[in-house]
Amino acid sequence: MFGVIFLIGIFANLDKSMIGFTADKLISTYGFTKAQMGNLSSVFYVSFILVTIPGGWLVDRFGYKKFVVISLAVLMVFSFLFGTVSSLFAILFLRFMVGFGQAGYTNGSPKIISDSFEADQCARIQSFVVATAGIGGILASTVGESIIHTNWHHAYWFLGFGYLAALLLAVIFLKEHKKEEPLEQTKTVEKKEKIGFFDAWKNRNTLLLAGAVLFSNLVGVAMMFWLPNVFHVNFNIENPAMLSSVMVGFYVIMTIAMASSGIILTKYFKNKELTFIFWASVLTAVCLVIFITAPLYQLAIAALYVGDFAMMLAFSGLLAVPYQLIPRNIIGSAFAVLNIGAFVGGIVSPQLVSTFARSGSYTISFIVLAVCMVISGGLALLVKKPGQVKETEKNQQLRKQMNHAKA
Repeated sequence: MFGVIFLIGIFANLDKSMIGFTADKLISTYGFTKAQMGNLSSVFYVSFILVTIPGGWLVDRFGYKKFVVISLAVLMVFSFLFGTVSSLFAILFLRFMVGFGQAGYTNGSPKIISDSFEADQCARIQSFVVATAGIGGILASTVGESIIHTNWHHAYWFLGFGYLAALLLAVIFLKEHKKEEPLEQTKTVEKKEKIGFFDAWKNRNTLLLAGAVLFSNLVGVAMMFWLPNVFHVNFNIENPAMLSSVMVGFYVIMTIAMASSGIILTKYFKNKELTFIFWASVLTAVCLVIFITAPLYQLAIAALYVGDFAMMLAFSGLLAVPYQLIPRNIIGSAFAVLNIGAFVGGIVSPQLVSTFARSGSYTISFIVLAVCMVISGGLALLVKKPGQVKETEKNQQLRKQMNHAKA
């Protein structure tokens, strides 16, 4: 089970990471503008949201296998088609369709983890699944970048075959699985599984975490999408091999951060996860400013890598804490809300960066991204632990009783 979702995650994140190299290639090959390439990312996240709004609730109600299998079929077909076109309209349209497929996997994986593992294991499993973003990035910066540099169409045919392999494995090995409940709890469980469409939207912690994920993912998407072009514009790096090595380092650190985040949070910051997320976000913001303003290339790279590590720890933490703070019966729906926050950030991100970018510099854009990271950390601090929520509800009940007594 874990192996299947891990492999799917690698190909899904290879897809997401390759698009930055593809956009850079399209700009130089066809003369597309930065704003037009910003739309390439935005349309992807628009379709993502359209599926995600009902997707999490449907996964909670009816299971995850159908969603994952259908999503992989969609990804396979439209990745192959993406590798056959060259007009701007066709490129944007097919990227829009790829977003539908990516959403199916993203909504299904949290439910797979929640149903297949115990609560104290979910954070670690989630961290390994999220780490596929880094592995996909490494593959994109090496294999993907090499193929894109030669012929970008071939890169998406390669990706299509990867999705085909993942689809076959999902059909064979992916099974619906729920942890067994004691017989005396069966009726209660059945009642809990009658989930309202808006139940997750009424959960305060879900909404705060969604806001934090929005701003954090906004920065992450901006980094993955624009870094190749930032190195061209701000640092005058034109050598593809040099650019590839820098990006490989970026994704290796991302992978290490994501894979280790579950262990770091559970072993060293248990019950202090939200405070840790805040300070990791602040550190990321500081590093972003140093990176884009550093007078020395070596200092800029050091700041980039430290910021990358801190950013991924914070982001992974935001995706791990819901398993502790949000009721299991709405976990799929809750992650759908978080994903919508992430995707809104993904839609806004490319346009935000291109709006503040100047012809010869991305400095202002990165300062804006630093502010977004601080906002993300601040929202995380507002999230309440279950005990705090119960205490608040108890205090509200007491106030109501006192008001009735006075009346």
